Amino acid sequence: VWTTQPSAAECELIEIGERLFHCYRKDKFGFLLMAGCDHETRFRWVDIKHPASTSDYLAWTNTDVGIELENDDSDLILPDHVIAGDNAFVENMTMATPIPGTQITDVEDAYNFYLSQVRITIERAFGILVHRWGILRRPLSMSIRKVPSIVICLMRLHNFCIDNGDSRRTPTPRSRDERHIRQRAATQRTRDDERQAAVSLDSNGIPSALVGSGHHFRDAPRGRRPRRNNNDLTPMRKMIRKVADADLRRPAF
Repeated sequence: VWTTQPSAAECELIEIGERLFHCYRKDKFGFLLMAGCDHETRFRWVDIKHPASTSDYLAWTNTDVGIELENDDSDLILPDHVIAGDNAFVENMTMATPIPGTQITDVEDAYNFYLSQVRITIERAFGILVHRWGILRRPLSMSIRKVPSIVICLMRLHNFCIDNGDSRRTPTPRSRDERHIRQRAATQRTRDDERQAAVSLDSNGIPSALVGSGHHFRDAPRGRRPRRNNNDLTPMRKMIRKVADADLRRPAF
């Protein structure tokens, strides 16, 4: 979630340093927003407590859901179901992630492709959210303490729109709205600030300048991905077996 640079006074008040709100990968200030959605792009879970420099892994392991799912016996996820995550997460009994690296088999590559078709739903949900509420396309200029509440409110309104039959394909912004968003963003730039004034949505309707900004494992022990027990037959491994049994391959476009 993009914000203006928080003041030193506010950071002192909430006991979080100014630099921790700066995401170096995107060169923006803000919060790390983690969320999960269903197949209709309805947000089912959200966490917006950590400053933008926090790694995805550390933030996840400190959320209520992340802590709950450390227990393989948790009933939070339905049997034979998993969360489709990206490489910021770790394979376990409730999480399926892409297989990293380039030296992978055709079956693993096919698995990665089909998993990405599920995982892209959350990126679409963020795209719809940002498209619907143009205020999120520019840095939020308000007390840093108010940002989480504002964003959660917009996400609830997003769900309300879906629940009441509003199309998930939001209309293209009118030129007047687009001009207003960019003008308001431009007024928030300082003289020496060369950062992008307002983000745009890509051809898939995704705010790529904001999505995927977390540092995956920077604050994990030794900065490495935690390892799982190779003896565990996780749902992810069962999915890979089914891909192999069905002889599926990544489509050639």
